[in-house]
Amino acid sequence: MTQFSTPGPMGAELAGVLAAAVSAENRVNDVLCDHLTTEMMEAQTPGGGMTVAQHLAHMAESTRFWLSQLDEGTALSLPVLYDETQTDAFIAQDDPLRAAAVLREVWTAALNTATAATAPGDLPHPSPAQFVLHMLGHTSYHRGQIALALKVSGFPLPDEGRMWGPMRGSV
Repeated sequence: MTQFSTPGPMGAELAGVLAAAVSAENRVNDVLCDHLTTEMMEAQTPGGGMTVAQHLAHMAESTRFWLSQLDEGTALSLPVLYDETQTDAFIAQDDPLRAAAVLREVWTAALNTATAATAPGDLPHPSPAQFVLHMLGHTSYHRGQIALALKVSGFPLPDEGRMWGPMRGSV
């Protein structure tokens, strides 16, 4: 299990709740990415939307971007899931296991940084805790988009119990 840093100014109770939520987030992302194949990574949301790979890359990058508003040094040291050399296209990598590892690293850094923060930095959120909550909601939305892309492309969905169990407190 990922170890998170000692709670800072946000308080131990709130830090514990957020740590549990991020731990569940990581387990759900692991289940999703473990289910995916390289072929599934190319499934696209209807209407010319993002591919599964692009959704995963966006989930990591948007969390990394907002984290940079709290601690730029921490955020810039994190890996990305897209080709940074392509300035005219969003080319996401297609390895689901790497996606799981990158998402876990980004989330661990986001939680540890937010938990230790004494102020919101340049975040548009009133507190670092609200930044974490916002990103949890954001990534949940994109997992729904991934499920839609898989379903309309004829791919099986991850096992519902394994996928949502971590959010319900199951192991």
